[in-house]
Amino acid sequence: MTEILESIPYKGIRKAMGKHMEASLSIPLHYQGIYVDVTDLLEFRKAVNAEHGSKVTVNDFIVRAVALSLQKTPIMNSSLNADKTAIEVYKPSNVSVMTASEKGLVAPVVKDAQDKSVFQISEEMRELVGRANEGKLRPDDCSGGTFCVTNIGKLNSYDSVPRPLPPQSSIMTACTAKKMAVVLDDGKDTIAARMMMKLVIGSDHRVTDGVPLANFINDVKNYLENPQSLM
Repeated sequence: MTEILESIPYKGIRKAMGKHMEASLSIPLHYQGIYVDVTDLLEFRKAVNAEHGSKVTVNDFIVRAVALSLQKTPIMNSSLNADKTAIEVYKPSNVSVMTASEKGLVAPVVKDAQDKSVFQISEEMRELVGRANEGKLRPDDCSGGTFCVTNIGKLNSYDSVPRPLPPQSSIMTACTAKKMAVVLDDGKDTIAARMMMKLVIGSDHRVTDGVPLANFINDVKNYLENPQSLM
């Protein structure tokens, strides 16, 4: 018999997240990925924080970009209802943000993110992560999400195959940014070193098709490559 190092109880947050993932196995998913040049975003973030004395993260910009992009392609902000008779398209961009808290993986929700500034999103995320680390998240903190974002940038991971959190139909992963040789669209085919981040979106094929996925992920790309548009 193999010696057991440790027996970890399967309960609480871990079990709740496990049930969500079990449910997602029944969803027919399709995927798209795109590379985003975040060179300017990284510099812009530093300048914003220096000017305002803030602690805005790259993820805060991503959440805002997603929230605005959902408003442009509403079908990405939808889900199949419980009895599978209708696709419900939501008005607010309630963005669930996967968070590896000290108590386990959770997905607190930034509600009405389309109406919040990067600074407001940043402050709200700090509060939510703080409560998550203390194990004090309220039920309302994790309910009502319409779309999920997970950021694995700090994990030195360059690709992902994410699965949505039911009943949400879609999820987007932001992977680790890395310096790559890129051919610039400057009419001269100049090759330059740029910081590139891969975005991968997975979505329920019963709800969405390829065109809205492409429209959405390209909108996110355009926002992140023009970070001033997010302020």
